[in-house]
Amino acid sequence: MIISENSSLNSAKSILALAGICCFILSCNSSDNSSTSGDSLTVLMDSIKQIYVPDRRVEIFDFEIQSNRITGRTSLSEAYESVKMLQNRFKDLNLDSFHLIHPLDIALVNVSVGNIRSDPRHSAELSTQVLLGHQLKIWDRRSNWYYVQTPDDYLGWIDGGGIFIPSESDLTLYQESEKIMYQPDFGFCFETFDFNGPVVSDLVAGNILINLGSPQGGYVEVQFPDGRRGYIRASEARPLEQFIQAGIPDWQDIKTTAFKFMGRPYLWGGTSGKGVDCSGFTKMVYYLNGLELPRDASQQIRCGVDVPLDDELSALEPGDLLFFGYKPEGSTTHRITHVGIHLGNGRMIHSSQRVQVESLQPDDPDFSRNRRETLVAAKRMIVDGSPAQGVNPIIHDPVYGF
Repeated sequence: MIISENSSLNSAKSILALAGICCFILSCNSSDNSSTSGDSLTVLMDSIKQIYVPDRRVEIFDFEIQSNRITGRTSLSEAYESVKMLQNRFKDLNLDSFHLIHPLDIALVNVSVGNIRSDPRHSAELSTQVLLGHQLKIWDRRSNWYYVQTPDDYLGWIDGGGIFIPSESDLTLYQESEKIMYQPDFGFCFETFDFNGPVVSDLVAGNILINLGSPQGGYVEVQFPDGRRGYIRASEARPLEQFIQAGIPDWQDIKTTAFKFMGRPYLWGGTSGKGVDCSGFTKMVYYLNGLELPRDASQQIRCGVDVPLDDELSALEPGDLLFFGYKPEGSTTHRITHVGIHLGNGRMIHSSQRVQVESLQPDDPDFSRNRRETLVAAKRMIVDGSPAQGVNPIIHDPVYGF
């Protein structure tokens, strides 16, 4: 139902957007059609971008205007069609260099944690992370860096050493293979049954590996996307079928997972057991329970069901996400800068310096005045045992290795 509702909303948005652009074009008299206007072009292109690609973290829309030529690209067909409509307004407009682009290829994450950066260089800002076995779309390449889109649609650059690009047949085989999810917070895959022997790779919770057979002597043989093989303890492997059948998590599941991250260091851009930022923490807690949240706090607040806030925080329930930042002023919306998970009684667990528990109640010894003063919203992500809008089960989704 959620997918259908979102599709309807997107369709409605597209229709309204096209209607607005058409009105602009039709409102111009024929004498205006003889030449381009840089200011008008810029306004229209910015409008199309705002309507269709308001969040550049998850869609591509780049353009430049030079004289009567628009150069650029977009990954969204609706945006591309809207740009093409500008030809009706500016008769001498050259759109030959504005392209609708498609993924160049599919890649599989081939290391325990792949680092996604804002630019194609190791010194660039860490934007997010991806886990072993996840599927990425490749949109561009510069030398040994790849511009990719993660399972949660986030865009960024990854070093080629972190991915494996399979053939179409190899990708199909990978997707259809029986797999396991690695369970411990941190561990290793070994070349042989000897756990004092050579290491194939480190592993973290949530990694996906191909299962090559039944446990033997307490071990499971596994395979990486690039074909490397090794062994892990059977107790460390959870068949994905079990993960799928687990169903929607309850509060105790969420709480248990969240507290496994206690003390883990804060890492800007971190979404793994090696370090998490605030939204990376909430995202990982839900991922390890079979649910997908968007990457950033400013995106996560668009999901779920609103929970009213009062001075006593009386409407909050354990598991609600708490959002912090700046309240709206005038026509502006919330500016969200932080997120945490409510534990009950005004206490929360969140990643701030490290994953820790703090209170929003003034009488508690671990009261955080700053967090209480900047609390702006709360959202419930699971309602009556079902995921709320924008919270998607990851089962059977090939981009997560299922």
